[in-house]
Amino acid sequence: MFRRVLAAAAVLLLIVSATTTARAQVAGSGTLKGKAYFDLTQGLSEDVDNMLTHGFRRAYFTYNLEMSEDITGRFRTDVKQDGDGKWRLFIKHVYADWAVSDLVNLRAGMMGTVLFGTIEEVWGYRHVEMTMQDYYKLRSSADLGVMAHVHLGDMIDVNVMLSNGNGYSKPEDTSFGKAYEVQGVFTPIEGLLVTAHYGMNGFDPDGDPLTEGDMENTTTMDLSVGYEGDNFAFGGSYSTQSNYRFTLDQDGSGFWGFGRYSIPDSPFGIMGTYMSWDPDTSTDDDTMTLMLVGLDYTPGPGLSIIPNFHQTKTGNGDPTNLFRITFMWKW
Repeated sequence: MFRRVLAAAAVLLLIVSATTTARAQVAGSGTLKGKAYFDLTQGLSEDVDNMLTHGFRRAYFTYNLEMSEDITGRFRTDVKQDGDGKWRLFIKHVYADWAVSDLVNLRAGMMGTVLFGTIEEVWGYRHVEMTMQDYYKLRSSADLGVMAHVHLGDMIDVNVMLSNGNGYSKPEDTSFGKAYEVQGVFTPIEGLLVTAHYGMNGFDPDGDPLTEGDMENTTTMDLSVGYEGDNFAFGGSYSTQSNYRFTLDQDGSGFWGFGRYSIPDSPFGIMGTYMSWDPDTSTDDDTMTLMLVGLDYTPGPGLSIIPNFHQTKTGNGDPTNLFRITFMWKW
């Protein structure tokens, strides 16, 4: 009896071992990362609630997978608060990368769009405030589609993307209305980054399911410049969008600038940004602006505490002022 049990255990151990080995060969190796940020906010204007409030904004969990030298992938979840006040968990990224050659990389799945991701990395403070292109919703930050990254030399890269155009939170409901984007990335000298972007996204101005005959296009053009040194970075963008946010005959344009500086051999740094967006260039007194300045304190690895002053304003109206302490935790 004992021998039978021992033999069965040995067979089971071999099966588990073989299965584990097979799974390891299929799954490859991966890394799990996370990030979350939230605010302690005090209103400073008459038009906002002046009570002290806590606000949890986002939480990301990212698993980067390496199947081989040529095949990699990513699975990322996001948590944010919807309009009903409830927190929702959803998929932000799920895609596969194939390095076809040293010059070409193909990506398919739910991925980040190409309009502002590159300059956002130079800004480096997405957890405090978005880029202008993201804040004023010129493009969804992620979409379902395919993308080709072409490396044309030491100074030039090109990204070409075809996607649904609805973003990561809405289903595709038509054969028309796709988003087409092309971006050139230029690095003429070390630390300097220049991106030029052109994109089109079809839509129906009546809000009905699209057919080829009634489709209009919103067209986005963007020029961004950033420079990153050892302890500092600065940059900005100028953007235009026809039929802004799928509103027929309403064209928008705007600019933003940013800067950051980390004090050497110190846990402190400073940062700031200013953006201005005119949602309808044919009318007056509707330009929206945002100004932010902050102090970054990093007491230890993975934790940043950032007191910041945040002001928004529309046209000649009164500004809305907030004092926030933003906490960012990553691992």
